Amino acid sequence: MAAAMAGITIYNLPPSPVNYDRLGVFYISWCIIWTVLLISGMVFCVVNRHIPIIRVRGIQLSFPAIAMLHLYWILGQLVYPVGASMPTVLAYDVQYFGMGVWFPLGIALFQASNLRFLHVAKMQRQFIHPELRSERRCNGGKTSWLCRLRNMDYMKRTLIFIGIAMVVQFIITIAMWLMCKKYHPTYGIPGTEVKGATPQEQIVNLGQGWEWWQSVLWQVIWTWVAAPILIWKAWDIRDTMGWRTQTIACCLSGLLATPMFMIATYVPAFAKVNMYFPQSQWIHVSIMFWEIFTVFVPIFQVIQLWILKKKTNNSTSAHGSSSISTCMNDFSSNEWKNQSSSSSTLAEKGQATTTISRVEVDRMYTPDALDHVLNKSPEALQEFAARCEFSGENVAFLNEVSLWKCRWPAILAEEERPGAFNHALRIYGDYVSTHHAVFPLNISSQSYKQLQAVFESPARVLFGEGSINSTSPFDDVDLTLPSEEISGAYYTGEIPVSFDMTIFNEVQEHIKYLVLTNTWPKFVDSMRRRSVDSERSDFSNVSDASMRSWISKTRMKLQSFL
Repeated sequence: MAAAMAGITIYNLPPSPVNYDRLGVFYISWCIIWTVLLISGMVFCVVNRHIPIIRVRGIQLSFPAIAMLHLYWILGQLVYPVGASMPTVLAYDVQYFGMGVWFPLGIALFQASNLRFLHVAKMQRQFIHPELRSERRCNGGKTSWLCRLRNMDYMKRTLIFIGIAMVVQFIITIAMWLMCKKYHPTYGIPGTEVKGATPQEQIVNLGQGWEWWQSVLWQVIWTWVAAPILIWKAWDIRDTMGWRTQTIACCLSGLLATPMFMIATYVPAFAKVNMYFPQSQWIHVSIMFWEIFTVFVPIFQVIQLWILKKKTNNSTSAHGSSSISTCMNDFSSNEWKNQSSSSSTLAEKGQATTTISRVEVDRMYTPDALDHVLNKSPEALQEFAARCEFSGENVAFLNEVSLWKCRWPAILAEEERPGAFNHALRIYGDYVSTHHAVFPLNISSQSYKQLQAVFESPARVLFGEGSINSTSPFDDVDLTLPSEEISGAYYTGEIPVSFDMTIFNEVQEHIKYLVLTNTWPKFVDSMRRRSVDSERSDFSNVSDASMRSWISKTRMKLQSFL
């Protein structure tokens, strides 16, 4: 027996049968169950991709990353039941190239989708600070390639960087595999042969060595350099869609994966654990958390949105069009700005914090309440939509259309048509056109085609061809809107006969409904929470003052006896 085993190495070690013990069955069953759940969740998100919560996330980048990472996760679940049934060297070849090429590509795409959160948050600031709209970049057509690269849209620039990095990674991975003789004893650099007197020692040595460090280095860069920077930059962003929580949770859940993989690989005490929980499973656990936060957190947010929408519709049906102006007077822009920019309470600013608490809560969710704020003081809602909902374009569009209708009469005279049309043309270019708007409105294709038939040709004459990808409307990096870019330009061509002051009515009603059912309920809830917190703070301050006064008086009485 010993003589027979003496000639066995990892290169001629006979494969073992598939391991169908309880743990092996568990790994296979869990792999199937989780894959079905994940695919179901991804299908749900794709079907509901028009909902702002999912639309703004850009699943066209995050879902391919999740798909790649999940394929690598599936391989990890099959290591225990199936790994030993493959030729040993082939099994480690698969793991080597999976960790060296496939996994780094997946994690690079995944971190790029996380960076999208910061990108969208930055882009939305233009709806709060109009001066950002006039920021100009260098002329990419006449300057250096670096300037042209800077002017590229976010998605394209990100994919270029990832592509270059992955080409370098692939070349390094192939070169190191070719140099290492342990994977192919007939060629390679001398001294890189497999070490160990027994097949078991050789298997351990096969999973260790310098050739694995290029993959580990990429993992460290993404999880211990890029991720903490992303956490630091995203920490102060307070959105209501769970995107910040999702991004930070994904970054945190990946921090321990690489260190635990290294410990399990190089610490002998983990040998018994590795028999049942392979080293790469530490990485696969983090992948599972990424999948949960990327796929199922948005689903939870969508369900919450549906509940909130139902609440809003019920409130509208119950209260009709009753006037609520008296309960909305304190929804001013200063109130929101004071709350969002400092720790000062509403009471400290001399505002009536009890107003919200005295009003019937349901009446706050009605269209009349929204109309009141849009007409009286839309700045607060505008800032909330841009900072927390990443939908500042919706409120800005409603404000612009209202100003347009106030400026021009309902029935236009012939001499008024050019002015009204140019004003409307800039609204179309700023908020509707997928070729010119930085954040195109989320409207139906039918409504878009109707507006496109009226405005698109004049818009291209006035604004140029545009460069925004209509399939990825959130990926353009140019902060300059048409109305700011050529504010002095004026369209003098033929005005379509179908143009009149009702041209935006259908889109206006649709966007107002989106704001009513998506942004407005969250805005009301946020203001109510701030009001309650303010009252609690005031009560706490009064209690503290009373306690200090009582202590002071007691101290004076005690001193009088001494």
